[in-house]
Amino acid sequence: MARMARNEKNGPGLLFIVVTLIVVAVVGARFFGFIPGDEGEEPQPPVVRTEDPQPPQGDVIDVTPKVLVFHSHASENYKPKDSHERGSFGDVVRVGEAFVQELESLGIAAIHDKTIHDQPRYSEAFLNSEKKANELLAANPSVQIVLDIHRDGLEDKPDDYTKARANDVDVAKILFVVGDKDNDHLENNIAFAQAMSDAMEKEYPGVTRGVRVFKSDYSGELHPNSIMILVGDWRGNTVEEAVASGRLLARVVASFIK
Repeated sequence: MARMARNEKNGPGLLFIVVTLIVVAVVGARFFGFIPGDEGEEPQPPVVRTEDPQPPQGDVIDVTPKVLVFHSHASENYKPKDSHERGSFGDVVRVGEAFVQELESLGIAAIHDKTIHDQPRYSEAFLNSEKKANELLAANPSVQIVLDIHRDGLEDKPDDYTKARANDVDVAKILFVVGDKDNDHLENNIAFAQAMSDAMEKEYPGVTRGVRVFKSDYSGELHPNSIMILVGDWRGNTVEEAVASGRLLARVVASFIK
């Protein structure tokens, strides 16, 4: 009986020690980063912010040229200036600039050759421009459309013969021209010119003067889609009207490219 009493007296002390050890073990485990039940979960690294994220970039614009523009008669002007500039390019190049700028605003890259081909010898203009255009085409095989932009030089025509209205603005009428001399691409040139004229008439009624084929060498052999374009007339239009038409033409050309 006395021995049993001694065991009952020592029991609570041993229990206290065991409980204390458990508490110490749990506290120690928390202190050293081990929590029962978290086996297999690796600690996550701290989040470090280095810099603000970059905003999303816009669509990449294709800078491969699709259109070649040049001016065999780069010295041509519109009234009230003399018919041709001397020693530098004339107003017709401004029309080409407006055309190219409008194309680029629509996401289409173009080459604009501003070389003066009709000076000092006017008779060699088309020979000079064809040579230069061939060099540019060889270096840029991505070109799909070739345009030689001029203005007309009409006589004995009414004042409004080459005038039109589009989008409530005065503009110059546009004539699409193909030369049939030494031209292996004649049929393609004509088909392309007619398609352009039809598209212009559909979008801007009254602006086109249609398509004409001349018995001349107008560099149509450069490309199946190579044509001459006459934007307005020296006597009948201002450069502002011609520039406005150049922008309309660019929108039509863009629809062909896209």
